[in-house]
Amino acid sequence: MTSLGAFNTQLIRFFEELSMTYPEERDIKNGLDAIQAAKKINPKLILDLFWKHVCKDLDEKIQAEDAEYVIEYAKNKIANRYNEMSPALMIFDRHWTTMSQDNQSAIWNYLKVLCILCKKARDSGVKY
Repeated sequence: MTSLGAFNTQLIRFFEELSMTYPEERDIKNGLDAIQAAKKINPKLILDLFWKHVCKDLDEKIQAEDAEYVIEYAKNKIANRYNEMSPALMIFDRHWTTMSQDNQSAIWNYLKVLCILCKKARDSGVKY
């Protein structure tokens, strides 16, 4: 599996987990549907969106598990520009303070792995 394929597979798993955990959040399901469709048409688009809206600005804060910073970033990003990555960020805004420690740890782990895979795919020179 290519690094781009590994990234896309992991991102889809993340959204599937979020969708099962928060079935009342239609935006997560819609985001999952959009990501699955984009994977078929232009898999690099998903990588570029994650890089632009999550990894580029948040990688260091994700690695440090700085929830306060990520929550503020998520609120600002969602308020100013909705995109396919917004449902994942929305979890921090809407649910972070009430979710279990296990769920918080799972989200941090997904995001850390996704940032690593995103950087690896970008460094490998993935072409359109």
